[in-house]
Amino acid sequence: MYNQGLFKDWVPKPVMLLLIVIFLLPLLVVSGIYTANFSVMMSDLGIYSEYLSLANYATFIGMGAVLPLILRVKMRFRSKELMITSLLMIALFSMVIITTANPYVLIFSNFFIGFFKILALIELILPLVFILSPDGDRSNFYSVFYPLSISTAQLSSYLFAKIAYNLEWRSVYIIMVIIILTLALLAVIFMHNLRFSRKLPLYYIDGLSILLYVISFSLLSYVLVFAEQQAWYTSPNIQWATIGFIVISTLFIIRQRELKRPFVPLSIFKSRKFIRGFTLLMGLGMFLASTSIQSTFTIGILGYDSPTNNLLNYAMVPGIILGGIYAFFWYRKNLPTKFLILSGILFYTLHFVIMYFLISPQIEINYLILPSILKGLGMTILFISIWYYALDGFDMNETLAAVALTLLVRSVVSVAFAGALYSWIYYKLQLQGLENIAIHMDAVTLSPKGGGLAVYGRSRLQAILTATKTVYGYSIIASIMIMIYTLSLRFDNTYYRRLIFIRKIIKGESIRGYNFKRQKGTVESIAAGTGAVGV
Repeated sequence: MYNQGLFKDWVPKPVMLLLIVIFLLPLLVVSGIYTANFSVMMSDLGIYSEYLSLANYATFIGMGAVLPLILRVKMRFRSKELMITSLLMIALFSMVIITTANPYVLIFSNFFIGFFKILALIELILPLVFILSPDGDRSNFYSVFYPLSISTAQLSSYLFAKIAYNLEWRSVYIIMVIIILTLALLAVIFMHNLRFSRKLPLYYIDGLSILLYVISFSLLSYVLVFAEQQAWYTSPNIQWATIGFIVISTLFIIRQRELKRPFVPLSIFKSRKFIRGFTLLMGLGMFLASTSIQSTFTIGILGYDSPTNNLLNYAMVPGIILGGIYAFFWYRKNLPTKFLILSGILFYTLHFVIMYFLISPQIEINYLILPSILKGLGMTILFISIWYYALDGFDMNETLAAVALTLLVRSVVSVAFAGALYSWIYYKLQLQGLENIAIHMDAVTLSPKGGGLAVYGRSRLQAILTATKTVYGYSIIASIMIMIYTLSLRFDNTYYRRLIFIRKIIKGESIRGYNFKRQKGTVESIAAGTGAVGV
């Protein structure tokens, strides 16, 4: 029989739970690019910030590339093999990032860090599903897992910024490599070496589909990241990248229609919920990209250093926890998902409103705590509710493909598009602000006796303040428009859907060509074991 859980029989169940937490927390925060040290890394390597942004998005593209393959990969390899291999590869590519200044090597390394990160995470998420929601209710799992993952990321960002500030940015990678290698050693000692189920071949995986998928999203990311820096479509690079994205994505769609076992089943686009979820995720990207406005204000105007600026992430944690509790009881009362999404947008809008009135060259950091709490509250509610709504009603294969696409839309396409738009508007508003101020200047003001450079510095500061306030005003208007759009949508009743495909696996039923009969490695025993750990 398959060993219950991830670990060997002699490991006590409380220790199993502790080991899951020990493995989970580092894997949630490990990355190829730590955004808290973005500016330090850019300055030290002497490369454009756009390359680091593209490398960061490559991590999510790597995650999306492996998600539709999760089931077959898990059926082919042992959990211990997947965990140890993934941890070692993450450590290897982290060391590559430390030792190179080539932006393309950074992008390549980040892609594979994301690829192997999701392989390791899935081994822990499966037990967590049964621990957090033994009855298969997705809302319970999301209401706990998202606050945990988001708050862990926010807390670690300050820690990483502090380490980079006191030492250097490479120290963060060295520390994470040590932690990851320690986890690999723990996996060797404690994880069992049995298979999940019967061994399945990998030849059904279509490599060409994966290649087209990766290239198309990489080209789209390049366009969205470099468009503003290369003057949009006046650049031949942006023109050719756009054409390449259209052609390759079209070939990808044609390829999926011809395959018996497509990498991404096109049937998911027949779901109105999924399409609406896509549009709502684009709106969520605007909220997530607004972090750049606050960073420009706190660093450029208030003069905060990187650790102090990231200290504001701590203020988000109470809001993140409240968001998880709020969503949990909302779903417990079986209230409409539509109004949960609206409430998340409302909290984020209140964050914009408070920041709009706080824009000043001299304010205390304490004044930023309340808007940070509202930001964390709105972010968590939107992550849970939109994800829950968009993925409702799919079977197992469709769910994995839908998760891959929604992950890229939420973390790459929407954020990159909104970030490029914010950057362009910010630049234009600053130029307009300087032009307006220059009208009131004369030769006496700009003379050496009048302190010309000092006047220019104050003028630039005023232009940034005006631009920041205006962008927050535009964000408030955009938030109201998204609320109106959400209100106009006719949501179907979204009930508590069980994790049907997991129950089918447990019962040994056939799912899209996979027949899981009771045998060595049955999922029933792993469900019982991991469920017993936490319940």
